[in-house]
Amino acid sequence: MKILHTSDWHAGRIWKSINRLDELEACLDQMAGFIEREAVDLLLVTGDVFDSGAPSARAERAVFQFFKRVGATGAHTVAIAGNHDSSDRFEAWGALTELVNVWALGRPKPANQGGVFNLVTRSGEKAVIAAVPFAAQRRLVSALELAEGEEIAMQTYADKMAKIVESLCRSFRLDTVNLLCLHTHLEGAIKGTSERQVHLGDDWAALPGNLPSNAHYVALGHLHRPQKINAPSPTYYAGSPLQMDFGEAGDEKSFLLIEAKPGPMPAKISQIPYVGGKPLLKVSAQIDEIENRASELRNSGWLRVVVQLEKADPDINRKVRCLLPNAVSVDAEVAREQKAEESLDSKTATSSDMFRLYYREAHGKAASDELIAAFDDLREHVEEE
Repeated sequence: MKILHTSDWHAGRIWKSINRLDELEACLDQMAGFIEREAVDLLLVTGDVFDSGAPSARAERAVFQFFKRVGATGAHTVAIAGNHDSSDRFEAWGALTELVNVWALGRPKPANQGGVFNLVTRSGEKAVIAAVPFAAQRRLVSALELAEGEEIAMQTYADKMAKIVESLCRSFRLDTVNLLCLHTHLEGAIKGTSERQVHLGDDWAALPGNLPSNAHYVALGHLHRPQKINAPSPTYYAGSPLQMDFGEAGDEKSFLLIEAKPGPMPAKISQIPYVGGKPLLKVSAQIDEIENRASELRNSGWLRVVVQLEKADPDINRKVRCLLPNAVSVDAEVAREQKAEESLDSKTATSSDMFRLYYREAHGKAASDELIAAFDDLREHVEEE
């Protein structure tokens, strides 16, 4: 059985006033072509199909056209809702997409009420898919448990997620390909933007050790960085098709192909890079270098540009954007010697300028380039949130 795992499309997302739906449609077109050529039997979509609970008509059209094309191949699709999706709308349109073999689940349910899918592929192979859409903390943890303290509440959440998974996975059989779909944090996983590990003290997380040992594959959604998780069964976050912000610059995005059959033989798992998304790139250079590289940089994807200046230039933002229409973020970095002697002009100073001045006044020395870069990453992450 050939299974494809994809996740976190965030269709309809507007990023820095840019609608990146064209890029997503290119990725979906590539993936649909792969499904057609490789005769994929089953597609798993593990949440955050849309970026909001009320997506635009254009975003819905792109997603539904993809599902229709995949259904026409004879492949089945199981899609679960993520925290960005509306669980009610998810199941509402799912009632219609069943006509093209798309089975949608908006919220966690018992096995006998839709939490487990028993599917037979066009070649007669059987699959059991235990599905757990995003389970909000408020659904699993009571006010009383929250009042007992954060640590107890988070452990309660992890324990209840374990019970949900264990209950659904009782449906696994020896004569089927057994799969688990989850949209959740797992402890130890790395977030795409902040690049930090998720632990029970940091976020609502499930525990990898509570995943089943008899699954051929565990398909995860929620985190945007593709990654393998250390768990009893092969467990992967597919990640997002697009680099979602500059915290993900350089991440290679991919979907996964799983080849499995009933029995104890391990599944074969391959990563297939997406084609169609524009890369995100950070550029730090003097203005003359930017002018010399302008033709190259204009075709390099979406840019975050830091211009190194000898002295402040209040017109630098306009100059860079005229040279590079694809620059979505422009900052200036004034030479330290000049900055030490000048006061800041609140109308032209960047956030980095203000942080440099604060650090010098607070610590009596200049902030390192590494610290400024960390500050810029954190500022951009907060702005995105």
